[in-house]
Amino acid sequence: MDLIFSEEQQMLRDMTRRLCEDFVPLTVLRQLEGTEPGYSADFWTALIDAGMPGLTIADAFGGLGLGATETMIVHEEFGRALAFSPHFVSSVLAAHLIGAAGDTTQRQRWLPAMASGQSIVSVGSLEPGGGHSLSDIQCAVTRTATGYRLSGTKHFVAYAARAQTALILARVGTALDDVIGLMVDLKSPGVTIQYQPNHAREAVYQVTLHEVDVPLEAALKGGQPIAAEWRDAMYTGLIALAAQAVGGAERAHAMAVEYAKVREAFGKPIGSFQAIAHSLADVAVDIEGCRMLVRQAAWAKDRGYNFYRFAAIAKLQACEMYRRTASVTIQVHGGIGFTNDADPQLFFRRAKQLQLLHWDSDYLEERIIEMALNETSEHSA
Repeated sequence: MDLIFSEEQQMLRDMTRRLCEDFVPLTVLRQLEGTEPGYSADFWTALIDAGMPGLTIADAFGGLGLGATETMIVHEEFGRALAFSPHFVSSVLAAHLIGAAGDTTQRQRWLPAMASGQSIVSVGSLEPGGGHSLSDIQCAVTRTATGYRLSGTKHFVAYAARAQTALILARVGTALDDVIGLMVDLKSPGVTIQYQPNHAREAVYQVTLHEVDVPLEAALKGGQPIAAEWRDAMYTGLIALAAQAVGGAERAHAMAVEYAKVREAFGKPIGSFQAIAHSLADVAVDIEGCRMLVRQAAWAKDRGYNFYRFAAIAKLQACEMYRRTASVTIQVHGGIGFTNDADPQLFFRRAKQLQLLHWDSDYLEERIIEMALNETSEHSA
């Protein structure tokens, strides 16, 4: 298993890091938090100029056609910079779903516009009072003479106020997998969008759908269930999210190490005390361990192996590690680390957000156990 980056991959990492440093330093992040549209327009334009929105979209649709490893590299840098943008929800999650479940006309309609950055497509899956399982999706859809009529509420729909369209998951039957995907124009009558407060102060919204008419051609896979495609898209997305956690943890750890070198107590840098030095050393080991988990998941995905368990473990472990690292960083900084004037709390809040959204720890543990038991059963048979 070769996990060493190629020269081209190193160039991609360096370019992404420069873009983040130039356009979204932490001072800019502070200005963007809780605002509309919630990301730097200049940063998004720079990503478009670099071809980033089309990172994983096939070259036949104007994209770069790169794989999970390149996506991991880019999102690790996004995590390090806490760089907010629609890239994950539109260019990774929605693009994967449309590429896998869309017909030829739908792919030609959406993917080139998404690859060029002209269109932002969000995804609506979570619902009030529900969890991450497809069984929790209750957004109702009925057939009409010309298409579908949709009613329900979606929570934490990223960049919905700026996106032109959202891919909404809706239920058509009582079975677990009876869920279809509809491309909903967010300017349609009956659509209401409201900002939702959240840990990271990202641009996420509650989208209320009241008898929204959706044309027949807006249904992915001809209106058939897309449960398999949804799971594949999510497991693919977990790799990018885990990479964000690794990048954020590495930046937070570096911040703690630097502070421990200059902050003195009893006439000595606090980093010279074992309680702090050992904590920082433990965190450094945890970060490298999770980095290898993420790279292994990306490697397996790119080579066509069954990567689901690798991706789930990577996201679970990386997000828990990120939370611990951010907590240690705050503790090293002492009382000031908890204040809004200090930077550590930026990482702590983001760590918790990553841990909760897009399959939280409880749901990931269930999936990992399920896959392990199925594997054991297959081997026994």
